[in-house]
Amino acid sequence: MAERRFLLWLLTGIFAIQAGIFGVGLFYCTRPGGIEHCPDIADRYEKTFTVMIATTLALLTGNSVKE
Repeated sequence: MAERRFLLWLLTGIFAIQAGIFGVGLFYCTRPGGIEHCPDIADRYEKTFTVMIATTLALLTGNSVKE
């Protein structure tokens, strides 16, 4: 049960960190002249977020099967 709790906290941390990174990225990209330098921020965010979530959910699933 401790591993499952850890993985759920890890999933929560991933959401929080990704939201922070995305917020900072949007802040700097919406400044005057910034959007030309980072037009693909949504694609980068989606790729990173998808990999992190998939990995954590795979660990949670593997943990459930093991028990």
